[in-house]
Amino acid sequence: MNISNILMGVQVVLAIVLILSIMPQDTKSAVPSQYGGEGNQSYFKPKGKEAFLGRMTKIAAVLFFINAIAMLLVK
Repeated sequence: MNISNILMGVQVVLAIVLILSIMPQDTKSAVPSQYGGEGNQSYFKPKGKEAFLGRMTKIAAVLFFINAIAMLLVK
């Protein structure tokens, strides 16, 4: 097996992990409540599922970026 094929497989897996970690996250409105939005309570730390998904998204995004650069350098 070629190293570029392995990196491409890892890239596909990381893309799927990114999709699966981003999709279930709750969207937060940037419009404050006095203007008709729900408001953004970003000063509260996320707990449970939100914290896990946020951490997983950050890790997968960094790995995706590093893997993409590695694919460029190998090519």
